[in-house]
Amino acid sequence: METPKDRCTKARLLRAGRQVFAERGLKNATIQEICDLAQANGAAVNYHFGSKEKLYTSVLEDYYMEAERRHPRDLGITPQSGPEERLRAFVSSFLRQTLGDGDPVAERLGKRFMQELIEPSEPFVDFSERHCRPVFDYVAGIVREMLPGLDETDTARCASNIFGQCVHFFSFAKGVKVQMVPDLALNAGNIEGITDFIMDFSLGGIERLRRLRKG
Repeated sequence: METPKDRCTKARLLRAGRQVFAERGLKNATIQEICDLAQANGAAVNYHFGSKEKLYTSVLEDYYMEAERRHPRDLGITPQSGPEERLRAFVSSFLRQTLGDGDPVAERLGKRFMQELIEPSEPFVDFSERHCRPVFDYVAGIVREMLPGLDETDTARCASNIFGQCVHFFSFAKGVKVQMVPDLALNAGNIEGITDFIMDFSLGGIERLRRLRKG
């Protein structure tokens, strides 16, 4: 049975892991560094989480669920909302979630999360199936409503393209790209403008596919 002391230690390890993994990533982070920061015994990570990798996925899951609570993809959506409204809500929430609300640790975790989506580590595979797959299926379902009868390959391509645009604009938030094209950097002040652009571009592509199928 977990005691209050156990819960306190586990929470400290989770907070410490959040900071260390955000700064150093899974490969370069060490259990000792995390335990030192959490003021916990060197064996505490294995005792409470089972391994460094399981602590890492717990940190990502905590980050992901907190981002979902802050910016749910169904915010403002009703049962009567059409597919375009639901898609716009998704794009806006995705951008807001990855931006991190100005918290530098959350922002770095967002970057780690994006890196995992592009080149997943072994511990991330199970996380992806539990959390990322349902989100992809959600977007693919919206595409199916907009383009009924579209084959599954093209449906997946449309959903992947929408995801790709969101990730692309997030990648402009830091690094070399922002120096090349500063106006494309995602920030709290231009989320709605970028959401509008992604929607216009995506809906334009969907309409083009609709015309081609009719032709």
